[in-house]
Amino acid sequence: MYTPPAYMTLPLLLIVWATTILRLTLVRSTVAERRLNAALVFASLSLVLGRPAVRDLIDGGFGYGLTRILGNVCIMLTAASLISLFCVWALGPERLPRIHLFALSAALVAGAIMIALSAPARSRGVSLADEGGWRFAAYCLTYASPIFGAACLNLSISLKAVRSAVAGRERRIFLAVIGLSVFEMADMAIVMLTGVSKAVGDGSTFTESHYDSGAFIRLFAVSAGALIALGPALRAADRRYRSWRVARRLLPMWQTLTEAVPEVVLELRPDDRRTLSSDDRLDRMGVEIRDAILVLDRYMVFELGNQAGSAAPVVAATRLHLACKARIAGHPAHGTGVLTHSWSSDIGGEPWELARLADHWHDAEQVAATLWARRLPQFGGLEAPIVQDDRVTTVVPR
Repeated sequence: MYTPPAYMTLPLLLIVWATTILRLTLVRSTVAERRLNAALVFASLSLVLGRPAVRDLIDGGFGYGLTRILGNVCIMLTAASLISLFCVWALGPERLPRIHLFALSAALVAGAIMIALSAPARSRGVSLADEGGWRFAAYCLTYASPIFGAACLNLSISLKAVRSAVAGRERRIFLAVIGLSVFEMADMAIVMLTGVSKAVGDGSTFTESHYDSGAFIRLFAVSAGALIALGPALRAADRRYRSWRVARRLLPMWQTLTEAVPEVVLELRPDDRRTLSSDDRLDRMGVEIRDAILVLDRYMVFELGNQAGSAAPVVAATRLHLACKARIAGHPAHGTGVLTHSWSSDIGGEPWELARLADHWHDAEQVAATLWARRLPQFGGLEAPIVQDDRVTTVVPR
């Protein structure tokens, strides 16, 4: 059997497994995504079984040629997962909810038949292809027929979908799937022809060379499928990274605000918290920050003396820090709820707006600490800053 050189197989294996791991980690929220992930896992295992070290280990311990059969079984399980995926695309996830289980069970039954058909040849230390005969023909038909059917189904669905697809990336994906499906149909047709020709004669040079190069063809087909599935995984990784960066910027502000207003923190069970995506965690953090600001706006201080000329985000963050200190210290609310609610709505509730405010949080904390030390009259102090002609003077009652 022809084995591709390592400099060709290792980069493609890296692409396939990196795509599989990314999708298992980031893209698994829908039924269709999980079934595509299952197909990638089985296809990746088939490539691992084709590695010389793995082949020598399994064949040496369990009999000659078993690794190749197990690799073919993994490809059949891949086809079974794709059939269930196409049913979701064509009928929706509610129809035939157990189709994946049935398809995998059928593939395993077919795999058991293939192992039984090859057992006599393997016990003699030769490959079933070298012996030929009806067993080899039955083996090829059992292996290739389900995959050929899955490729036909995929081609039919993709041809219908490409007509209504939006021009651009979506249409290119469907065109790539159509090309891969046509390739798989031709490949499996040749496999079935190889089995029949070996049963009735010695086969042909073309079918023999095709059978020997099966590992290379499999590597090409799986790599092409992985590249098609890589795009959503990369976009999901980019979204998670951007959400993580924004959440990291918001964390200091969130900690201060929720310490002052702990009742805004939405409680979740540990199991539910683990299922939250990065986007969900960022949305929850934004909601809790916004709710805390709405509670704190009755504690808001507007007279900041000579700090009024600072940058707007610094001033807003300083007012929030002072409101947090006032609520933690137990001071009563003093706002009327008219001007303050109008001011708090100007901050904005989008994550990027809150992050712009959070970028000045540490600077505002120092300014707020200085102002708090002066004991402003809103919180029981004696100093009363009065603004006259843009200058601040302080009046202290005798």
